[in-house]
Amino acid sequence: MKGMKHKAVSDIIATLLLLGITVAGAVLVAAFFQGNSVFRPDATSPGTQTASIKIIGYDTRDGSDLSGIDFLDNYLDAATPFLCTSCSNPDANALPAALAAGGTEFIVLTVRNQGMSKVSLQSVEVNGIDHSWDASTTSDVLSAASYPVAGKFSIISTSNTAPITQSSTNELQSNGEARLVIKLSGDISQDIDATQPIRIRVITNLLDPSATIITSGSVR
Repeated sequence: MKGMKHKAVSDIIATLLLLGITVAGAVLVAAFFQGNSVFRPDATSPGTQTASIKIIGYDTRDGSDLSGIDFLDNYLDAATPFLCTSCSNPDANALPAALAAGGTEFIVLTVRNQGMSKVSLQSVEVNGIDHSWDASTTSDVLSAASYPVAGKFSIISTSNTAPITQSSTNELQSNGEARLVIKLSGDISQDIDATQPIRIRVITNLLDPSATIITSGSVR
């Protein structure tokens, strides 16, 4: 009798397992034929995308030749360097200069798209303030005559081969790298002293990533 009871229990368990496997298989096959986004890494359905942009380098110095670009100079404030966001004389959009005569300063980020799909770089959040892509720089050579206005950024390649042309699109292909030239917004509540942390978040058309903390005054 004991042997018969154990055999009956085993038969029930085996039957339940077979039913479970059958149901799971049916769900997967149905999802596949219905085009479920589980099988499509480039799907755009909410919740199927993951943040893919990673900051792999930056230049936040209060000095000259940011990211090795000749004209891209922040005004060096001695003896306590800082990135000026309050500079707006005569215009926040002007190139950085002495505190009484220039605009806001620059930072440069190098980013990589680690995802399987291209992404649109929509804005960069710097210490809680959005900096959007400056479409007016499209296809212009980055120079003292053409650069993003305050509160915006332009996109350039990672190469310093002249001429350095600003991108005509804010899209970044899978495995692609680019540099973002950011002209700091005057809406940032206070100037950023050297060695202070800067909270950066690159916003794309995919899920927003967590913030990255970088250090003012340094380069990587």
